[in-house]
Amino acid sequence: MATNNGVNISAAGIVKYDGAGTFSADTVTQHAVLIGGASNALTSSLLTNGQLLIGNTGNDPSASTLTAGTGVSIVNAAGTITLNATGGALTWTDVTGTSASMVVNNGYLSDNAGLVTLTLPSTAPQFSVIQVAGQGAGGWKIAQNAGQSIQFGSAASTTSGVGGSLASTNRYDVVYLLAVVGGASTQWNVLSSVGNITIV
Repeated sequence: MATNNGVNISAAGIVKYDGAGTFSADTVTQHAVLIGGASNALTSSLLTNGQLLIGNTGNDPSASTLTAGTGVSIVNAAGTITLNATGGALTWTDVTGTSASMVVNNGYLSDNAGLVTLTLPSTAPQFSVIQVAGQGAGGWKIAQNAGQSIQFGSAASTTSGVGGSLASTNRYDVVYLLAVVGGASTQWNVLSSVGNITIV
């Protein structure tokens, strides 16, 4: 190959040499990832929020997002991918007032001399969990939003919507809930309980 020669390329892109005396320029997409294709070609892959390049043996990698497995949620945003465990250990809140709005995958300690009303989240993904434990003398009540219900084994279900509720009869009663149907009309099932729970 000749050396110390000037090379002029008229097309915009990344210069490449074919090994047979020809220089050319591969165009690339702005803000894209470069991929080495067949026959030393260069290609571009433009990724959207949360996408990664996934390997594909013998072929170009594919742009794809991660798939959430059991007990995992994924939130894709610009430049970030956030993974959360949806069935792991709970974060607990000591509710010393008389009301609180609950959040999925959290536990709540009812800790007031008066009745503590704990309202379910307005929407929840399937397999979310919530736990309520009593401590204060006033006990607790779990209030629902429109379309929501709580199934207590085969014995009974709460009234669907804002008229339904679960409540403690003893200050130390406990209930553990699982969202079996996700969305705004969440259906919760009682996985376990301690005490004589009142179902409305």
